[in-house]
Amino acid sequence: MNRCIVCSGKLVPAHQYIGLLKCEMCGFITADLCISDEELRDLYTRDYFFGEEYSDYLSDKTIIQKNFRNSLRLLYLFAKENNRKMLFEVGCAYGLFLEEASTGFLKVAGIDISEDAIQYATSVLGLTAYCEDYLSHEIAEKADVICMWDTIEHLKHPDLYLKKAYTHLNEGGLIAITTGDIGSLNARIFGKRWRQIHPPTHLHYFSRRTITALLEKCGFEIVYFRHKGFYMSARTIASILLLIRSAHPKVFKLLEKIKLLKLNLYINMFDLMYVVAKKRQQIE
Repeated sequence: MNRCIVCSGKLVPAHQYIGLLKCEMCGFITADLCISDEELRDLYTRDYFFGEEYSDYLSDKTIIQKNFRNSLRLLYLFAKENNRKMLFEVGCAYGLFLEEASTGFLKVAGIDISEDAIQYATSVLGLTAYCEDYLSHEIAEKADVICMWDTIEHLKHPDLYLKKAYTHLNEGGLIAITTGDIGSLNARIFGKRWRQIHPPTHLHYFSRRTITALLEKCGFEIVYFRHKGFYMSARTIASILLLIRSAHPKVFKLLEKIKLLKLNLYINMFDLMYVVAKKRQQIE
């Protein structure tokens, strides 16, 4: 990537972040690497959800869907009942959000490049979900709402995805996005050790300024912005810290024995953005 996807400015090494590039004009930050579609697809096998990024994605289904219900409650404030005919999720993984959204929308569908995830979404949950790249997906029906939950940072070409979402949406349609905020106080304090910085799975790092600018460039206007908290099981937190990122199985077993891992914790580090944007009538 030679030019910034937000403002077309020049990308130079981000000195505070090894391996990342920063736009000289708008400050957008992206990974300094090239990755093929095949390499990207190989990142999101079953192992990604069961042992690499997550300890056991589906074992946390209850708490994951609790977080999705909170996201939906907010989304319903903007997507009134007459605008809930069709919801489409880009990066739907195992379909847990779509299952929740099916109670509030007439139709739901999603897309993901993970074969294992789509197999579960279609065969186990009975959802309409496609194992494809969204950019090459043939749109069969316009949507009223498109969601990208913790997805945009994983995409090779997020600008092209947003432009396609613009054409995919009905007039006045909404796009809802969550992603890390590299401009947040927490991200600035931790710097290169911020938990969201881990290419090649996270390729792009937005701030409020750059996500707003990119959405506006692609035909949207922000109608809602906040830093979002989430529930997480103590077992998942301990698995990430003690098993995936370090080797302390004895400590993990001790916490398990004294039943501390059964707790669910609410966390808000004010570094996760929840953005809702509305499709403008014309791209300026």
